[in-house]
Amino acid sequence: MKFVLLTIFLFGFLICAVSAQEVIQEPKPAITLRLETDLVSIDVTVIDRQGNYIRDMKPDEFTLYEDGKPRKIDFFTTNDSLTLTRPLAVVFALDTSGSLKPEESRTLHQAAMKFTTLLQGDSVFSVLAFNNNVKVLQDFTNDVRRIENAFSRANRFEGSTRIYDAIDRAITLLERKSPRIRKGRPVRRVIIVISDGFDSSSTIDRREMVRRANAAGVTVYSITLPSYVLTATQPGMRVITPLDATRVVSVTGGIDLAADSRDFTPVFKALAEEISSSYIISYYPDWRDGRFHDLKVKTSRPGAELRVSRNGYLAPSK
Repeated sequence: MKFVLLTIFLFGFLICAVSAQEVIQEPKPAITLRLETDLVSIDVTVIDRQGNYIRDMKPDEFTLYEDGKPRKIDFFTTNDSLTLTRPLAVVFALDTSGSLKPEESRTLHQAAMKFTTLLQGDSVFSVLAFNNNVKVLQDFTNDVRRIENAFSRANRFEGSTRIYDAIDRAITLLERKSPRIRKGRPVRRVIIVISDGFDSSSTIDRREMVRRANAAGVTVYSITLPSYVLTATQPGMRVITPLDATRVVSVTGGIDLAADSRDFTPVFKALAEEISSSYIISYYPDWRDGRFHDLKVKTSRPGAELRVSRNGYLAPSK
């Protein structure tokens, strides 16, 4: 028994030593060490009223609530550079339904490949395609050639659109196959849905899918293609998409970006900046009851608006 306790202590000490230079910890972690899998992490993006990212937030400007009660923040991490160095696990969900235009999809896929080159560190990627079926084209890898090959195989555009089922499948991929920790840093779980915005045949309940995304700490981003047929009533006005209207994107801390068929690269650059501008708030929960617990994050800084990656978590069972 003493040997087991000593092993756990040494393992925890090594993890803390590796991440000491990368993670700003306020307050210091408790002496009693637990497995990293117990840690609940929340990604928070902060913007001002003009939509500009706020990059100088301090830990004491955030308050974390669990089930309506304030909780101590055990770890606070920030990325103070414009370069994305935090490890990600990204699932690209590619719409291959009959409503898409193949030419715009090919152009966007090329831009998506450039997005992978913007990332630094130990990020991994998976690719799935969806129409009336959902098919995984590539499991998680950091091999650019495999990712590019998966994109090239998403070339048949037919059938209906199962966006919610595709997101649900992506959540399962992230839960079962993506790493949680890379080099002492928590891996952010991201789904990038590339679609024209309409769901026509999903079987999953949308609310259950959102609950699963929150429980798994998954952020959903959507890139809406130009073939999305609704038009704005006024010039310059952005048209709300179904993923906006159903709040699938917003309640997971993501945003929807409208693509320009002439050049999709700026969309992915904006997405990379969005992800790199987030803070990580983490804590060790007390609950081990197998139930879903509500989370909320507030800030004391006037004029600051928060995008939070989850509004709850599923506690482990005893």
